[in-house]
Amino acid sequence: MFGKELIPMKHSLVIVAAAISIAQAEPVISNLEWRPACDGAIIEVISDRGKILGIHASAFHSAVIAEWSIHYADGVPVSAEYRELKRGRIQKGDRVGDYSGENTMKEISTWTWNGDHFPIKDKSRREELEDILRASKKEAEQVGSRQPATRPEKKSEGN
Repeated sequence: MFGKELIPMKHSLVIVAAAISIAQAEPVISNLEWRPACDGAIIEVISDRGKILGIHASAFHSAVIAEWSIHYADGVPVSAEYRELKRGRIQKGDRVGDYSGENTMKEISTWTWNGDHFPIKDKSRREELEDILRASKKEAEQVGSRQPATRPEKKSEGN
């Protein structure tokens, strides 16, 4: 009596499980230009179907490197970290004044999301982060609208 009813149920569960695994799209990494900086500045947005997974922004100035890392959980910001590093310079020899690659920490600050914003007191720092979040959200939404909801099917070779 139950045997014939269970077979279609098993098939349905297998189909649902397969559909869920196929519906997982691959995360996308997008790079956006950020702000004017001597050696460039970029925002890296990691997203999946319009949902931000993480953000990293870097600006390379002549004397400092400014970096932001924003962490997300379930599409919601969790924490933000700002780092400012002093760019090291070669002090002696033929390459005096060139970048040494040895950067020292000048400042590090972190904030926790309080439900609708990061409680940053410094106005310019807060506005900088808001710009990064706004640009990243726009990029993730644009990428999400172009991103297929399923993984592309692999071409089979032969028959």
